[in-house]
Parts: sequence; structure tokens; C-alpha cells
Amino acid sequence: MYFNLKSGVSEEEFVNRAKELFRYLEGKVEGLGAWKLYRHDGFGANPRMFQIHMEMRDFATLDRLSALIYKDAVGGKFFQENWWNLIDMDTHYDEFVREIPL
Repeated sequence: MYFNLKSGVSEEEFVNRAKELFRYLEGKVEGLGAWKLYRHDGFGANPRMFQIHMEMRDFATLDRLSALIYKDAVGGKFFQENWWNLIDMDTHYDEFVREIPL
């Protein structure tokens, strides 16, 4: 997922809340691997772009993560208050990358 932060959100605030979220999710969703956060320093329309890389064993992992967000009150709160309220969802985009073994 590539995204920008909403206006007025500091990078420090976002990173601290991301750490909270990643720590909370650790070990709660089967098939969910490491989370990595990248900052891209670019020019032009999106000079402050971030990227989240999440390892998943299979596409069912995404379903389990979604279920946790909706069923777990604490998990839902992390995503709503500590995540979606910080990200500019109008400029984000998602992509799925799959390794092709040779």
C-alpha cells in the first residue's frame, strides 16, 4: 500500500501509532508475516509518500485480517483511530505482488 499522510499529521505521530498497531497484530492473524514501513522521498505531486509492505502466506490471510478488524474491538480501534484517520485515503493505492518461483 502506498499513501500520503493527511495534512497536519506528523511523521513521528504516524510512526509511533504504526508501531502500536504492528505490535498488537503480531501473532494474532495466521499467515501474517512481517510488516515493513518505507518512506519515499520524491518530488512533484506526492513528495511525502509512504509504503507499507505486509507479508501474507495466502489471500485467505487478508480475510482473517479483515475479520480481526471488524470483530476485535481493540484491533478495530487501532485501525480506525490510529491508522485510517492519519492516512490520506484519497491518494493511496494498493497492489498485490506475488513471487513466481523459477
